[in-house]
Amino acid sequence: MISRKIREYKLDHPKAKAKEIAGAVGCKPAYVYQVLHIKPKKNTDPTEGQQIVRQELTRLNKDIDDWRSLYLQTLDEVEQLNQDVVGYRAVISYLQGQIDGLAV
Repeated sequence: MISRKIREYKLDHPKAKAKEIAGAVGCKPAYVYQVLHIKPKKNTDPTEGQQIVRQELTRLNKDIDDWRSLYLQTLDEVEQLNQDVVGYRAVISYLQGQIDGLAV
């Protein structure tokens, strides 16, 4: 969890500013302020419901990462296909010119 990373980073680097912590853990400085301002509850044992929600959040984050990777792969493939189309059109144009007896 990012909030845990924020607290751990702050313990390891007590003089670190919110912007530095945010950069280190990958969040916005406003979230760092929010996390450091809120005191953790004394009873830190998660309930069964909290564990289920955490598992679901982990699964959803993984799904998002998987979809993002697939999307980026697709963008790369689309770019390659666009380049292939340009190449194919050049070949078609050349061949059409040869058929028409024109020098290309």
